[in-house]
Amino acid sequence: MHKRKLLLMTIVAIIVTLAASHAMALVAPAAGSFGFEAYDFFINKILKGPFGAIAGILAIITGVVVMIQQKMVPAVLCILGGVLVINSDKIVTSLGMII
Repeated sequence: MHKRKLLLMTIVAIIVTLAASHAMALVAPAAGSFGFEAYDFFINKILKGPFGAIAGILAIITGVVVMIQQKMVPAVLCILGGVLVINSDKIVTSLGMII
């Protein structure tokens, strides 16, 4: 019985892998296209700019201070949030979405 489940799971995994559709990366909109102004303001001016860097560093510092107070869950969330804000430009351009 165990071997049949393992064989079935392997076959399903192979079928899902072979039947997957292609994924295209999310790219920045071109100048003049729909949403370019919003993307330019939020991503280029805020997240990639000094506001994003300061917010990310402050979040990491807050996480360290909270970790010293031995509140581990908020500390991990603060540090993770800070890292995500600092690397947000790379995250936005590397997200793949199925179209």
